[in-house]
Parts: sequence; C-alpha cells; structure tokens
Amino acid sequence: MNKVFLRIFFVLALRLAIPILSSHAQEAPSINNLQNINVDDLSDDQVRKLLEKVESSGYSQQQLEVLAKARGMSATQITKLRRRISKIQSQRDDVSGSGAFSRNRGDKDISKDVVQDGSSTAFNPFNDLVQDDSSDGGDAVPIFGMSFFRNRNLSFDPSVNFATPKGYQVGPGDGIIIDVWGASEQTYQLEVSPEGSIIIPSVGPIFLNGLSMERAEQRIKAKLKSIYSGLGENTYAQVSLGQIRTISVNVVGEAYRPGTYQMSSFATAFNALYYAGGPSEGGSLRNIDIFRAGSKIATLDGYDFLVKGTPKNIMLQDQDVLLIRPYGNRVSLTGEVKRPAIYEILPEEKLADAVAFTGGFKSGGYYKSLSIRRNLSNGKTILTVLKEDFDQFNLLDGDELEVDPIQKLFTGRVRVEGAVNHPGEYELKEGMKLSDVINLSDGFRPDVFLNRGVLIRQNDDLTLSSIAFSPKSLLEGQGDIALQSEDLIKVQSIFDMTQEYTVSIQGEVQAPGDYSHAEGITVENLIFMANGFKESAAKSFVEVARRITEETSDGTNVSQLFNFPIDENLMLDDRASNFVLKPFDLVVIRKSPFYESRDVVVIEGEVLYPGPYALESKTERISDLLRRAGGLTNEAYPAGGSLIRQTEYSDEREVSRVKKLRLQALGQADTTAVKGTFAINQTEAIAIELEKIVDNPKSEFDLLLKDGDIISIPKELQTVRIRGEVYFSSNVLFQRSNSFKDYLSSAGGATQDAKLNRSYVVFANGSAKKTRSFLWFKNYPKVEPGAEIVVPRRPEKRKLSPGEIIGISSGLTSLTFVVIQIVNSFK
Repeated sequence: MNKVFLRIFFVLALRLAIPILSSHAQEAPSINNLQNINVDDLSDDQVRKLLEKVESSGYSQQQLEVLAKARGMSATQITKLRRRISKIQSQRDDVSGSGAFSRNRGDKDISKDVVQDGSSTAFNPFNDLVQDDSSDGGDAVPIFGMSFFRNRNLSFDPSVNFATPKGYQVGPGDGIIIDVWGASEQTYQLEVSPEGSIIIPSVGPIFLNGLSMERAEQRIKAKLKSIYSGLGENTYAQVSLGQIRTISVNVVGEAYRPGTYQMSSFATAFNALYYAGGPSEGGSLRNIDIFRAGSKIATLDGYDFLVKGTPKNIMLQDQDVLLIRPYGNRVSLTGEVKRPAIYEILPEEKLADAVAFTGGFKSGGYYKSLSIRRNLSNGKTILTVLKEDFDQFNLLDGDELEVDPIQKLFTGRVRVEGAVNHPGEYELKEGMKLSDVINLSDGFRPDVFLNRGVLIRQNDDLTLSSIAFSPKSLLEGQGDIALQSEDLIKVQSIFDMTQEYTVSIQGEVQAPGDYSHAEGITVENLIFMANGFKESAAKSFVEVARRITEETSDGTNVSQLFNFPIDENLMLDDRASNFVLKPFDLVVIRKSPFYESRDVVVIEGEVLYPGPYALESKTERISDLLRRAGGLTNEAYPAGGSLIRQTEYSDEREVSRVKKLRLQALGQADTTAVKGTFAINQTEAIAIELEKIVDNPKSEFDLLLKDGDIISIPKELQTVRIRGEVYFSSNVLFQRSNSFKDYLSSAGGATQDAKLNRSYVVFANGSAKKTRSFLWFKNYPKVEPGAEIVVPRRPEKRKLSPGEIIGISSGLTSLTFVVIQIVNSFK
C-alpha cells in the first residue's frame, strides 16, 4: 500500500515539475521581457524564433531595437542581438541564393545595376549625397558623395543633341557630313576609316585623325576646291559631325566597380565615374587622376561638382585612364549641421572649409566654439576651437566634430497668461514694467479677478519665486513692478475662481440633465430648457429639492423640498412659474402611476405567424407568445431557440452616463476624447429550453417577456462549427455518431498551442458547456446540431528564473521528505 502511494506521488510530482522546468528550454524570448535577455545565452534557434515572432507581429528589425531600448535592454545587448540577427539572416539568404550578386563590367548599360535598394522614387540631391553606404544598416555616419554616382534615378549619359564641343578631335569611327550648296549642290556622308581618313569621290583620301573639327573643316574645304572651283564665291560648303564614335575608358584604383567601359566620344570624366559607381568606400572623391597616352593630364576634384557646382569636367578620349586613389584625410561632422556626413579634407583646407561643405550650421546649432575628438597614438583627446579660429585650424584624418544644439533658454522674453485679451510671449525692452506688458496684451478682460495676480520670476540659479500684485491697483496706476527676462504674469478669471453653478432637472421631461445656473432662472424656465413635459408626466406636482447650507441647516435635514401643483393641461400655477431656482437645485417631474407604455416583442423564425407583437399584460410569457404566433412549424428546431433581450444600456443616455462614470473613475473628464473606448453591449442572448417551455407552459423555464425581447427559432440545423486552436477552422456536417474528438479531427486536429482541457461547446440556444478533467481523463461535452466547438489557446508560459527553479526544487524535496515521514509513521 505504501509503495503504491509513493509511486502515485512521484508520478504526480514529475508531471508538475517536468513541464515547468523544460517547457521553456527552447522557447523564443518574449518581446515584452526583452530587458531580461542575455543574448549570449540564446541559441541560434531561439534567436531565429524571436526574429520570426517579431516579423509576424509586424515589427521591423529597427523597431525591435527601439522596443528593446524602451524596455530597458542595454546598448551592449542590443548590439549583440543585432549581430546575431544579421548572422541568422545571412545564413537564410545563403540558403535561398538571394545573397549572390554579380555584374558584367563590359555591359554598356551597367549604370542600371548600380543602386539596389530602390527605396526612393524621387531624387533629392542633398539626401543622396550623404546616403549611408554601410552594409549593416547601422548608425554609421555616411560618407559624403559616395552614393551620388549609384543613384539609379540619375542619368549621366552624355547628350548628343548639342553642338560639337570646341576642340573635339576627330578619330576613327566618327561620321563626317559635308553639305555643298550654291552653284553646285551635293551632300557627302562619310566615316573616318581606322587609318584616320575619309575618301571624297574625285578628290581622294583626306587624313583627319587627331584634328580638331575646326582644322578638319579647313582641310576638307581646301581639298574640295579641286572639284568646286567656285567654292567661296558662288558655291559654299559646311562640315559637321554626324555619328559619333565609341571610345574605351579604363577606371582603376579604388573604384566601386573598376573596369573598362564603352562610352560615347562625348563622354566626360564624370560620365566614366558614374558608370563605375564612383569611388569605393576607401576611395577618394578629391584625388582622381586622368592619364592619356601614359601622361597625367588632369586631377579631378569631385567636390568642385558636388559642392561648388563648378567642375573641371574633362572630355575623355579613347584609352584614357581614370585612377581613383585612396582617400587622404576624412573628418566627421554631425549634429546641428545641414548635411551631417564624413567629408574628405585636402591638406590646405581648414575647419571653415569643412563647415562650408556641410552647407553650414542649422539655425539651432551652437557655433561659438566646436569641440573636436582627435585620435592620438593610443587614445583620444579633445580640442576646442573658437569661431574666430575656424579659418586657421587644420583638421587631421579621423577628427570627429559634433555640433550641439543651443540651449532652449530665452533671453529678453516675458509671458502673459490668463484673463487678458491677447495672452502670449512679448519682448522685454529696457525699463519695461508690468503695466507695459499688460497694455501690449490689449489689457485685462472684463472677467479678470481684480484682487490678485501672480508674477512668477526665474532667479539667477533657475529656481522660481512668486510675487503677488493687484490688477485693481495696477488699473489705478499703483503697484507697478519692473520686469525681468523670463517673468511669467498670470491673472485669473472670476469664473476660474468660483465653482461652476448648475441646476438639474430629472424625470419626465424631454431632455433631463444638468443646466448652467443663470441669475433669475425659474422652474418654468428650466422646464422650457428641458424641452417641456413628456406625455407620461404625473398631473399632480413638481418637486424642487434644495441643498441645505450652513446657514439653513438644523443638523438633521439634508435638503429642503418645495412642491408645486400641475393642472390637467400640465401647466404650472403662478407661484411655481415665478419660483426662482438657486444653484444646485434639483427639479423632479414624477411619472404618472397610470401611464403605461406599449411594450412590443418580436418572434422570428419557424412559427406560423412571425413578426412583432404588443404584450397584452405584464405577466405574458414565452408560451403565450408562441400560442399567439400559431405555434411551431414542422421545420422548427426547438433546441436552437434563443431569447435576445435588451440590456439596461440599450438607452443611449444610459450608455453615456455609464461611460462618464467609468471615465471619472479613470481620472478623465472629457468623454468625447475617448469616444468608443468602452464597448457596452446593448443586447444579450439568453439561453432558453424551448422544448420544455412547449411541454410545460407556465413552468420555471417559461420566462416572462419584456419590452424589446426577440424570440428566434431556427430551422433544423445540420452543421457544427469548429474554431480556435485547430489547423482548419470550418463548418462540418453534423453526424449523430461523431464524438467531440471526431469533430476536432475533421478540422485537422488541435494545434500544439491548444488547451484541450479548457475547450467548450456553445449550443444553438446560446448555452455552453466546458470540458471536465480528472487526472488524465477528459470528459468532453456532447455535440448537438448547430453547436460551436471552441478550442482556446494555451497561455504563454513565462521562463522561470534560476531562483524560481531552485525554489520549486527545494519545495518538491521538502514535500517528498514530508510524505516519506507520513508513510513511515504508518509502518
């Protein structure tokens, strides 16, 4: 017996302990518990599950980082998490093959492959100049100008629809057009041969290679005189460039995509840079050499184009070489500047030049001095440069400058609040007094509280002090005060200094409620404001309840009552008409005891005569209504009959009242500010046993009917609905032989997150039954036609801390010891 008892105990203990200790072993960390995550303790599978959970919740990785920071996760843990997620994503990309990316350097249209993100459809030159080129998408400062040449919204293709550039040199492949007119007319369209010449019929070859267009035209005209003797007198000729040739240009060094590119002979150095994607991250924008026939002909500075707009844009020739050298000195300028980025600085340029590259300081930037973080041989230091020294200060590679915002402190400002005609901020001028700023604000309003105002002054140590003054004395030319910067003048309205006075009318009027008290308001006025009596008003009296004040209290009464008669026409006598109400008086119009409203109920569905019915008496029941409706049809399904009844919140004014009470409980006074915050059901379904009602009229199952009740009787139902934690929520055919589990199987079965022992069945009449459990046995409800099976989700389990695990283990050990002692005591 004792052995059996011990076995049962240990089995139960293990069933309790094992799920608690092991169920969280490989669960994804909770998004709501990010502050307690140690990223080093997470497996790759847990990080992957966390990423999937974040993506399924609609968060981006950046939003996850913001959420983690808001939850208290340290910057170190956020950095580790970012690296782990990047590793998981790169592994996923490698598997899918999406990480591969290659380009053919020989493609003439290679510029279309330059920008890959496609995030912008409109070109903003300032944004694109400082676009972040880092691949990790982190918070690194972008390098100025690098991405300008990789924007696919730009086109650097040279235009051919303009005059031949001055100094253009003719070469093999160029088309030459010769037009002759006058005494003779002729057009020649010729192409420069690989040897560099053209052949004019009857003239012979003319060597043009390397000549400028001006020189080529002179030579061609000189040769044409051999066949056109009147050339220059009555015959004229014009030489122009037709089809332009293609040249090969080499881009080497620190280029984003070094290689050889085929371009128009009109192409310039910037066209070649664009095709090559510009400099790489380690390349210079300011030191790009151009070589022709082995000799350097020019050095290109990209900032002349990107910043100054005055580029030395060199026209290229066949086999020219662009050499992009590594960058020299780069400095970082961030904070309150117009284009924060990393800029390349030439040796002769100063701090003022670097600031100019950014477009200058923002209006809110502090520029009296700048602090520079500079690298040392084994550490860092800070240098502070005054504004007047910007033109002389030399920057070094790696210098970091962050322009701070100015303080949000005002100088020379005074403010006026409250009962003045134009409250606001005003300039403090020399010698200005309190009366001066009141005049600037168009004076006091008529409702100003004349006895006291307050001037709140900010002291030198930023503490506050309060100085009282009298608006009345100020109006009389007395008690003026000299003002200081940041003084705040506050005056109150007399309405702010007194409680809001109201009167209330309740009962049988069209618009009951609270109304503002006005001097001389009478009972008759208030009834008029409430849109008059209802038809149900009692033709007897009006009651006015007045609160007891300290002067009228005898220590026992809580209110003073006044009654005024109403005649048959619902008119007040003269005494009531002229009775003047005081603040907080309550006027009550009673309901006539003989007035009965017409109560209507509805019966719908499978009865002979469905529709609305007026109740005959207050004791009419469901069975009475069925009898009046002709009884059930042959197709009726009594087990699915239900009663829909209006709640006490069906009246809109009652809903507003309840919302107001709930908002007051939450400390909010404005009901319109949270419109729709509270969901208040205006109807509710009541499960009824219609079969028992039909068999036993007037029994306990036969409910009394109320105004607005709806009796619904469906046709025979033939389906069962399954929803919740199943693999395929659906409606299936009801089969009397099927069990609860059979219906679950028809929906694909329960998911691993399902809580089967909490599942329940909602029947067609609105009643419900839950699953009952005992040890390992579950007793599922019987399923009927029209029923709905609901399988709830298992609650998310919280990962146990080491202390909790130790506590549970200690408790189980103690419990085991106690049980053993009990068992031993039976021996």
